[in-house]
Amino acid sequence: MKEKFQLILKYLRGDATLDERLEVMEWASQSDVNRKELETMRRIYDAVLLSDYDDASAGGKRKPAAHIFRWAVSAAAAAAIAAGIWFFGFSNEPEPQALAAATLEAPVGHQTVTVLNDGTRIRLNSGSKLEICGDNVDERRVILNGEAYFDVAENPDRPFIVRTSGMEVQVLGTEFNVTAYDEIQSVVLVEGKVEARPLDGSARVTMHPDQLFEYDASSGGRVLADVCPAEYISWTEGYVLLRSTSVSEIFTKLERYFGVEIACPDDFLEDVKVSGKFMLTDGLETALENIALLVPVRYEYGDDGKTVTVRAED
Repeated sequence: MKEKFQLILKYLRGDATLDERLEVMEWASQSDVNRKELETMRRIYDAVLLSDYDDASAGGKRKPAAHIFRWAVSAAAAAAIAAGIWFFGFSNEPEPQALAAATLEAPVGHQTVTVLNDGTRIRLNSGSKLEICGDNVDERRVILNGEAYFDVAENPDRPFIVRTSGMEVQVLGTEFNVTAYDEIQSVVLVEGKVEARPLDGSARVTMHPDQLFEYDASSGGRVLADVCPAEYISWTEGYVLLRSTSVSEIFTKLERYFGVEIACPDDFLEDVKVSGKFMLTDGLETALENIALLVPVRYEYGDDGKTVTVRAED
């Protein structure tokens, strides 16, 4: 347990090696309990970094963040064990927001977390927008443009509906990810059961955990496939998980998150696959440098700082 704690601490500090990061990522993907445990430890660590913790016994000197973090985790765990509950069910959520008409936005390069007054937790990815349609006795409805992860509070009498430009996703209580940046939109189900309904009037699709439903609003094309959800929801933990992912798809993810345009005049990258992990918090420059280590390419920024051209290495 001590070794695991030290490994996770290095991961949260950002000084873990690539192999160590992958080890933590793999551990977190093994179960929902592990994933929530890592998420809670991240919240505690972030809170410690933002706190002004002074200890009189230490002569008024501030203790190292790692020491405070270890103390906070240990104290919370002891209290939870005494209460007979699993510690990592504990979390510090944002204050609940009323389910009233409102628009939420995540700035480029950032994520936002909102908890509605019914207990539903919504994490918006970079550059995404969510419209809450107000309180309704029959349903809970939001409209998404971009990407969001939903942890919906169960209420059999009031289904939760996510509408995009191309489909509707209806649930009672579950966890799932919706991507709707453009005409190709998708739902990845982590827990529970959801029903996806394309707005073109075609048949509804009932999804089960570890499934992806992808819908092309321009052609009407549909795909239902078994997937590993960790590959699609890793952004909620601040990284992008790559498992034989094409470089062009990686560029698309980076474009969306960092609000840039990545041009690749050469088509040789279309068939190049990459596996690994990029920390979004490390920034665009680090991500591009990591790609250049794996693939023979060079890149250069445009004068506006918003465009990047990637070419084959000479």
